[in-house]
Amino acid sequence: MEKYFKRKLPLESEVTPLVSSNKKKFLEFNVESLVADPGQRPKISNYDPNDRDEVRRAYLQKVPCQPREHDFSQTYFGTSLRRFNADWFDEFGNWLEYSISKDAVFCLCCYLMKPDGASGDAFVKEDFSNWKKKERLQTHVGNHDSAHNQARRKCEALMKQK
Repeated sequence: MEKYFKRKLPLESEVTPLVSSNKKKFLEFNVESLVADPGQRPKISNYDPNDRDEVRRAYLQKVPCQPREHDFSQTYFGTSLRRFNADWFDEFGNWLEYSISKDAVFCLCCYLMKPDGASGDAFVKEDFSNWKKKERLQTHVGNHDSAHNQARRKCEALMKQK
């Protein structure tokens, strides 16, 4: 019976090293190095977990990237030329961001607070540039319990913390 309870010591070849060689490297946080253009930003999960809330606060303090004076490029949708309308910043001002590099819009709140494994959204991982469908911006906001509004409330709560 003792042979079943007696602990065997592993052989030296079976011992795994304490330090893993495939450790994930995180981006260093520096307020001056935060990327303003939402189309060029790294994911929040690329930052060290201990720095993520500081990164989020820094982006929220900088306000959304809204280049109002930019000459927005035109794109063909069918036979019509369309472009981003800067008046949308006034309507969706607290979260809507425009990426000059991608000629597309993004959601600041969802970028900052959406869980990494959550399903895809055109306003976070991918860009949204269908200027013909402005109603998609309101659809993104959704009802009071939508993913966007949950992310917005998390942003507000983060800024109220001391």
